[in-house]
Amino acid sequence: MWGVAAVLAAALIVLHTTLPTGSLEQSLLYDTTAALAVVGILAGIVLNRPSRRTPWILIAIGQASFVVGDVLWVYYEQIGESPFPSMADVFYLGGYPFMAAGLALFIRRRLGGGDRAGLLDAAILTTAAAMLTWAFVMAPALVGAELSPLELAISAAYPLADILLIGVATGLLTTPGARTPAFGLVAGSLGLLLVADQVYALQNLDGTYVSGGMIDTLYLLSYAAIGVAALHPSMRALTEPHPVPVTWLGPMRLLFLAGAMLTGPFLVVLLEPELDPQLFVIGLATALLSLLVLGRLAGLVGVLERDVAHRRVLEERLSHQANHDPLTSLANRRLFLAEMADALGPRPAGADREVALLYLDLDNFKAVNDDLGHIVGDAILQGVADRVRGCLRGGDLAARLGGDEFGILLREIGEERQADTVADRILAALAEPLTVGESVVIPAASVGIATALPGRVSADELLRDADAAMYRAKGLPSRRHRVAATSIELSFRPHPEAAPDIRASAGLESA
Repeated sequence: MWGVAAVLAAALIVLHTTLPTGSLEQSLLYDTTAALAVVGILAGIVLNRPSRRTPWILIAIGQASFVVGDVLWVYYEQIGESPFPSMADVFYLGGYPFMAAGLALFIRRRLGGGDRAGLLDAAILTTAAAMLTWAFVMAPALVGAELSPLELAISAAYPLADILLIGVATGLLTTPGARTPAFGLVAGSLGLLLVADQVYALQNLDGTYVSGGMIDTLYLLSYAAIGVAALHPSMRALTEPHPVPVTWLGPMRLLFLAGAMLTGPFLVVLLEPELDPQLFVIGLATALLSLLVLGRLAGLVGVLERDVAHRRVLEERLSHQANHDPLTSLANRRLFLAEMADALGPRPAGADREVALLYLDLDNFKAVNDDLGHIVGDAILQGVADRVRGCLRGGDLAARLGGDEFGILLREIGEERQADTVADRILAALAEPLTVGESVVIPAASVGIATALPGRVSADELLRDADAAMYRAKGLPSRRHRVAATSIELSFRPHPEAAPDIRASAGLESA
């Protein structure tokens, strides 16, 4: 659809340039093309169904206001009048607030609470652009012009409206978000509109504007671009949030801000070649002070940025410590229960995949601590944690629940045998010899398995069932499904080169 619209718009614009300049046929074709752009925006809203329609609706209203102004202008031309100001100017200028509001909503939706400092930077650059526009465009044209207060106000309103659009356009371009084809078309439409308005304002002041000329072609290209942008499927991404962290004063921002701050002092120097030496010095000193203040601000921001980065690292470390076991780095009991509660919470209809809990307990571990010491015991726990972690699927969670007890949460299983498979894999991994200092240890464990559908039981109930299954497993010689798992005899085999007193104190058989 958008491709057909683009080809149609291009054909109409080419046809417009071939018609006699200022003819009624050309003016009617101009208004028809502009009106079709409004229809394209409305059709794009219906066809593409963006998550936020309000920005597009406001832009459509702004474009429609421009079209009404064009129609009134054609009417004045046909009756042989060229009033200035007129009702056409009212509708022309009335479209800008709607356009600016729509673009501002684009920015607000795309930011999602992120880089709002970028909007302030855009306002600074816009103010600098306003000074340049006044100094080099408006002021020279208005000096000596015999205009009434109303004519002067309307003439100045066009560049001021453009400055408003420059502000929101700069904000749209500098804030993050998807750079889609629709985004490029919107940006191109704004650029064409701003160029055409500046030229129109100058020609209108000196009386050289001619209807149907190149300026009208620029306006039509602007209308067509915004209409095609709304029809392009990527227009939906323009209102999708793109949250970002705080953006600090990077090199490019510093460069643009420095240029904006120097605008005023340099204008004083450039526009007054015979400037009083005292004012010349003041202008240069003001420029230097602006740069020094900006440099000082950049230094403070750099210190703040480093402080925030250090604090963020500290917060992440504290958060990890609060939710993880310090010895094994597995999740602790609090985090594990919270994740279990989330996994067991209500699910949408049809989401009936079960949740499984494996409760693992090392057999005869107290004897290990008593005979080999807590340092060896801690090393064994770390080794067990590493092996358990290596047996998990993506999305599963392992935790040390306390002492020598571990929990494994399988968030989604298609059938109960999947939990059995994971338990078998863990027990097989634990059956491999584990070297701890001068000893080679083969840890054994009992595993209890409990499963449930989300929304049926609580985390505490599922944990209780798995714990009970684990204790039953300790007395079983063979595997039980669902609520029981293998209990493998725990054995510790000292390293062959271990000191005799260590083997004797451990009370274990030599390998």
